[in-house]
Amino acid sequence: MSRIFSNGPNKDFVINPFMHLIAESSRLHLAAPYFTQPDQLLEAAREGKTVQLLIGLNEATSPQALRKLYEVPGIAIRYLTSRFHAKVYIFDQAALLGSSNLTDGGLRANREAVIRLDRDDDADAVDDIRALFVELWDAGQVLTREKLDTFEKTYNELKRRTPDPEKEIEAALGMAQPRNINVKSHEKSSERVFLETLRQEVYEQYRPAFSEVTAILDEHGYRRPDLANVGIENETNRFLNYVRLTHVIGDEAWQTAPLRSAEGRRKEIMHYAQEWVDVANNKVPEDYAAWLETVKRTFGTREAIEAASKEEITDGLMSLHAFTEQLRFVKGGLKNLPAEFWKANNDDVDRIKSTLTYLLHGPGDFIQRFHDVLYDRSIKLKRFAYFCALELYGTVKPDECPPMNGRMAKALRFLGFDVKGA
Repeated sequence: MSRIFSNGPNKDFVINPFMHLIAESSRLHLAAPYFTQPDQLLEAAREGKTVQLLIGLNEATSPQALRKLYEVPGIAIRYLTSRFHAKVYIFDQAALLGSSNLTDGGLRANREAVIRLDRDDDADAVDDIRALFVELWDAGQVLTREKLDTFEKTYNELKRRTPDPEKEIEAALGMAQPRNINVKSHEKSSERVFLETLRQEVYEQYRPAFSEVTAILDEHGYRRPDLANVGIENETNRFLNYVRLTHVIGDEAWQTAPLRSAEGRRKEIMHYAQEWVDVANNKVPEDYAAWLETVKRTFGTREAIEAASKEEITDGLMSLHAFTEQLRFVKGGLKNLPAEFWKANNDDVDRIKSTLTYLLHGPGDFIQRFHDVLYDRSIKLKRFAYFCALELYGTVKPDECPPMNGRMAKALRFLGFDVKGA
């Protein structure tokens, strides 16, 4: 069997081993500076395979191709902007290494040089390639909706005037480089580490997992009439809440739960969803819809936050599970939580309003604002931590971020998703 592929008259097309290895694998780790061919990866994701795709954002990568894959369950996308030339395609037990990009030219038309590593004596080499991919993947930045929009806008402008496309794209998006032998390139600020960790958790873990559950509930009609007016995202929130309270008893239940394939997760979700729609006690508080209305009325716009009284802000925060979950850390429990919150924040109503306005309605990337609210001492709030911010944002803007809290995270992990459970 041939090991060398070059799209040439005496060597097979690169697309053939590429598709063959996709077919027999469950996990794909792909790195290519140029990307224009999404269809094979889209089909792989539809079949339940997981895909990590690292691409270069440059004049040879198609924003339209990236849009086809963006937010597809099972596909995580990161990017670099320069000094990235590796073409590395890793499958369950094999790898392709060579000159081919993920373009029509690389897979079919251009003369390339690609070797397939799938023999027993290739195992060490494949492990080394995996290590290289991990290093490159770690250096990449998460492709967010805002970054994709910016790339597409810059890309389209460059098609009309192309002085130095790579520099202009990098100027628009910021630099994202893999580490090289230059010692300075190994330096990574703590802010960037925290920022990229948050992007990965929200965009590569929680949002895809939450969306997958939502799609299954909607597709199979696992809907409760009593929740018809809260919106599908909040209904998913309540389903996961039911799973957590009914089946994920104690931390060991989610911490030791196995990771599952897409089909395995689907079976688990459908099993518990059928139970959820049939059961009398679905663990939804009678005033849940009123809680949502309170949150949206209080925090839904800049003007609403500015006009809110101290009591209204308190009621809004107390409508969040992640906020009330802190009761176990407060002497006297839930009834004393509001007083402890205001005392910890020096009873500064204006500062609290300013922080919440910035988080919910500030400029730029939500993850940057999320990061600032957690780590910037000038605006962070005490007794308003990770899941408080995430649940608040998701409740107000569920189309951008799911209404996540600790219960949701643990339920997702229990169902077999590879997410941070707490």
